[in-house]
Amino acid sequence: MSSPQLMLVPGGTSPGAVTMTYAAVHKLWEFFEREETTGEKRARWIIVAPRPLAECLPDVAERSNAAMQGRIEHVPESVDVIVETSGSSTGEPHLVGLSFGALVASARATHEVLGGPGRWIVALPVHHIAGLQTLIRSCVAEASPVIADMSNGFDADALARACRTIVDGRERDASLRGYLSLVPKQLADALEVGGELVELLGQLDAILVGGSGISPDLLTRAREQGLRVVTTYGMTETGGGCVYDGIPLPGVDIRVVDERIEISGPVLMEDYLDVKNGASFRDGGLWLRTSDCGSWDDGVLTVTGRADEVIISGGVNVSPSVVADAITDAGLASEVAVVALPDETWGQVVTAVVVSDQPVAELGPRVREVVGQVCGRECAPRVVVATDTLPRTDLGKPARATIIELAAEQRNAGLAWER
Repeated sequence: MSSPQLMLVPGGTSPGAVTMTYAAVHKLWEFFEREETTGEKRARWIIVAPRPLAECLPDVAERSNAAMQGRIEHVPESVDVIVETSGSSTGEPHLVGLSFGALVASARATHEVLGGPGRWIVALPVHHIAGLQTLIRSCVAEASPVIADMSNGFDADALARACRTIVDGRERDASLRGYLSLVPKQLADALEVGGELVELLGQLDAILVGGSGISPDLLTRAREQGLRVVTTYGMTETGGGCVYDGIPLPGVDIRVVDERIEISGPVLMEDYLDVKNGASFRDGGLWLRTSDCGSWDDGVLTVTGRADEVIISGGVNVSPSVVADAITDAGLASEVAVVALPDETWGQVVTAVVVSDQPVAELGPRVREVVGQVCGRECAPRVVVATDTLPRTDLGKPARATIIELAAEQRNAGLAWER
């Protein structure tokens, strides 16, 4: 096959950018559908790479293209799409090479689980896998996407208009299904707005929520208000969410080896393109070993956190997600991130970065006491940092590397509570 033609397309959620990305992936869909039905292969090898809008403007597009090609170490011939991971935990994103077949397999399995194809609202940046999948599913459903522009942050009016488009469409087609994909922060923002927006969201057939762990409290509040929330687990390397409400999508297999989650199935990526040694595939390339820990019991997956985020304090392993849940369940903070900071005595100290307007001198002892009661004293934070907001990626996920920097700065400046 000839050398690939790399096509950078603008991401984000603005109507212009989403339309351009949708046109590009729809062309790939046409290639895929033709090969699937007739066996006729694509004449040209085109690889679509959704990127942040700023990298795709006319005056920088050529440099952006060259910069991306400079990062690529190898490209398997089966790659059709390149999506960059968020890098929210390490701050070092990877280029993931995906076949269009893997993306379609994910989309078809999603529709099978949710009850059939439908129209998808695009409210997540399409240069990330969750947003891109709303476009892939739209192609498979042969239904144009509905855009909710979140370019300037959460926009309740834009989301309400998008939902209304779905609801109004049912007057012409009563069988029309409506779907939406959000990150937890957007769901929390929507519930905060309440009113008509929540009523409209309640008329959608499913709201997929992933991207970062959703708190039990947020999930309960959403479902109590009539929202059909489906929690998802997955990553760029699996073409997006591949486990819904703890159950793998059709065709996806899960196992846990030494507490690490491993995934197999048609949704897997081809490889990391910016890593010489490739991805962590096992058993002949059939299983992807993730960085996530969990348990697999009676066909249900429970994700307990990332292996590279486990805090080892005084020789004790502490799960950040368990500590964070204890803090939020107690109502001590609207949002919280639990990270590790280096410490001469303990090796690492459990550090809670909480969104709260309470004085940290009062909040710190309460946080430590609550976590100690729920999780054990060895898990209780020894450092507590109060902040107005958690640093986030453009997808709305907590930017863990930046949060660690913030915590270290506050601690070094004597602005944190420390025991």
